[in-house]
Amino acid sequence: MKSVVISLSLVALLFLVNSCNKCNNDDPTARVVNNGTSAANLQITSFDGNIVSITDLEKGFISSENSYAPGTATLSGSIEGIQLTETLDMSECTAYDVTITSDNKIVVFSQNKN
Repeated sequence: MKSVVISLSLVALLFLVNSCNKCNNDDPTARVVNNGTSAANLQITSFDGNIVSITDLEKGFISSENSYAPGTATLSGSIEGIQLTETLDMSECTAYDVTITSDNKIVVFSQNKN
């Protein structure tokens, strides 16, 4: 009987821990990874019109992570005079890495926040 109570307690604890890890319609987040040839300047305009400016992000650096409203976001900026533009559909419970590649192109990676 004691082992049944312990087993049920462990199952309940595992259920509780697992349910805490679920994303609860959290806003998407994004950060910029600069693997380009020099410092980059970007603006990310979220669906609701909020703008996050990332200026002088040096080569090899990663910006801080910011939250955005779900929906279409526009990324625009420049690196060494090259204009960068990308449109991104940002979904709830998703983290985005906006990466400037070594040939100064934008590539976006995403991961669900579970």
